[in-house]
Amino acid sequence: AGERLERLKDGIGLELAADTFEKAALQRPDHPASHRLLAYARLKKGDLPGAFDAALNGARRKYPEGRFLGVDRILREDLGLIGAAWLKKDPSKRSAVMAQLAEVRASLETAASIRFVLNWETDANDVDFHVYDGNGDHAYYGSTSLASGGQLYADVRNGYGPECFTIEGQPSAFPYRFEANYYSRGPMGYGMGALQIVQHDGAGGLVLEARPFVIMKDQAKVELGRLEGPLATRGR
Repeated sequence: AGERLERLKDGIGLELAADTFEKAALQRPDHPASHRLLAYARLKKGDLPGAFDAALNGARRKYPEGRFLGVDRILREDLGLIGAAWLKKDPSKRSAVMAQLAEVRASLETAASIRFVLNWETDANDVDFHVYDGNGDHAYYGSTSLASGGQLYADVRNGYGPECFTIEGQPSAFPYRFEANYYSRGPMGYGMGALQIVQHDGAGGLVLEARPFVIMKDQAKVELGRLEGPLATRGR
C-alpha cells in the first residue's frame, strides 16, 4: 500500500505512505524492505535525521541466515547515501554521522551513482530483475554486469528481494529498460512490489523514483518502463 501511496501525484500520499512504512518497520523489523522504504519515505519528506535513523536500524539488524542475499551491502550503501544527503543539509552533524557509519562498516557515499532496486512482498518465490541498456546489452542473474557499466549484486531466489543493480559514476548507455520476471511463483500466488531508482550526484544530492508492479503468472514478464536520462534533468 505504501509503495502505491508514495507514487501519487504531487506527493499527496507521502504522509500515508510513511505511516504505512512506520507500521511495517514495527511489525516486521526482520524484513530489510521495512527499513529501506521507511528511510526513503522520510527522506522524501525532508526528514533527514529520521531517514538516517531508519536506515541505521536496518543496517544494524541481523537477518535470517540464507535470506536476503546481498542485503548487507545494499543497507550499508543506503546509509552512506542518506548520510551524504544529511551532511549536505547540515554539515555540523559530520562527526556523529561518520561514527555511526563506522559502527556498521558503512562508508559515506562521495561519488556519483545510480541504483535500481527491486523488492517484492511475497515469500518462497523467485522474481528476477533484468536490466537492458541502450546498447542492447542485458544484465540478469546469469550475466550480472553490463559492458557499459553496472553490476547486479545477488540473485534472491526465496522471496522478498531486494535485488540491486548499481552503476558507479555517470551512466553512459541510456535509455535503460527494466523488467521483472516471475521465474518461480511458488506457493504464494501473485508478487507485489516496486522498482526503486536512487540517483546520487556525488555530493549528497539524491533523486528518487518508485515504480510499483504486480506479477501473477509463472514465467510472466512485467515491463517496468525505461529511464531515458538522468532523473534530475527530467524535473524529478
